[in-house]
Amino acid sequence: MMNENTKIKSITIGTGVTYVSKKKYIYVTPFLNEVTRVINDTKAIFSEPSVKFKGSKLAHLKLLIENGESIVMTHVLFSMLDEETLDDIRIEGYTLIMDEVANVLEQLKTTSKDINYLLRLNSISIEAKGQVRWIDDDYNKNLNNSFDYLRDLADTDNLYIYNDQAMFWTMNVKAFTSFQEVYILTYLFDGQIQKYYYDLHEVQYDKFSVKYENNKYHLINYDSKADKREEVGKLLNIYEDYRQDTGRKSILNSNYDDFRFNVNTDFYLSSTWFSKNKEDSIKQLNKNLYSYFRTQVPTKNENIFWTTKKQYASKFKNAKTKFNKKDDRTKDNFISLNIRATNDYANCTVAAYVYNRFMNPLEKGFFEIRGIVVNEDLLAVSDLVQFLFRGCVRNGEVMNCYIPSSRMRNLLYDWMEYKI
Repeated sequence: MMNENTKIKSITIGTGVTYVSKKKYIYVTPFLNEVTRVINDTKAIFSEPSVKFKGSKLAHLKLLIENGESIVMTHVLFSMLDEETLDDIRIEGYTLIMDEVANVLEQLKTTSKDINYLLRLNSISIEAKGQVRWIDDDYNKNLNNSFDYLRDLADTDNLYIYNDQAMFWTMNVKAFTSFQEVYILTYLFDGQIQKYYYDLHEVQYDKFSVKYENNKYHLINYDSKADKREEVGKLLNIYEDYRQDTGRKSILNSNYDDFRFNVNTDFYLSSTWFSKNKEDSIKQLNKNLYSYFRTQVPTKNENIFWTTKKQYASKFKNAKTKFNKKDDRTKDNFISLNIRATNDYANCTVAAYVYNRFMNPLEKGFFEIRGIVVNEDLLAVSDLVQFLFRGCVRNGEVMNCYIPSSRMRNLLYDWMEYKI
């Protein structure tokens, strides 16, 4: 059963101590270390699910909900909530505070051959909006359990299909509608996949900004001008190629591919561009990164953070851009493309974003075929701004930036001028 009166609010916020009132809360954050911060920095009493309870955080979480306690947890644990637990959340009347958007859509490792096979056997049917239903009662006898995971997802209303070529897991919409109120703390929500997911499920929401006044945070109607983007723009020293008539010649934005024969550079550094194995271009980009951090803005490694598509990160490894293949981020200065909600790099004064962000074509098609309009430019600049705000600019300090994709730079400039 859904809570038909759920109020969902997307909130643009800045930094500050988390404040909550005397309600039952579930606070969801991307990182374990943020769990401790929420417990220490809020006036409410939060409990953290522990693996020490019967060896399961999920089992402890269910008990805490049954007891009506306020809880703080990670996004990963939140994604595991089952129907029974969501019903308990609805009964107890919880409010959800979600720090950053959730992973609400994920492409599964199925092929068009798998899909056609299941359709041919009448194991699945496709309903409205592409939702998949499992209709084969004799499945265990026919398929030797090889598609158990798909049956389980279909049985929990979490399985969708796109154009008979891909299947997607989607988060159960009750994960949001079971709450009395939902607050999503993020930025540029209109460019987020979670926004399109809400549109898919016809979930209504309102957008707000946060204003700090009289020692308290207040919700106000969303106004992009409240972001003070022009002030952020003054703090970002974005590298541009120098012309010979204005100073030392430097072409780190345009020497990594042959621009003379490709007027449209909008797709440079996109996933498709990287997939073409342009070894010479990647080697040149590696040299560019070293040159930027070594000669353009000489910086100690501990004050640098950078990103690119992870599968290519090792190709950009050099004396300035460090990358640990075992994902030990304490031994490098690389961070994930989609990193959010961390203050670990607030001391860094220089950043490099070596990517050109587009939406996964199948994810884009998944929404567009259902009549949902996707804004790839807003998604791209949202990710870029989130990345940049991991650094010292979040503290009101000047930060140097190397963004070799002309499209990403132009989107950032448009964002500064409120054009996007």
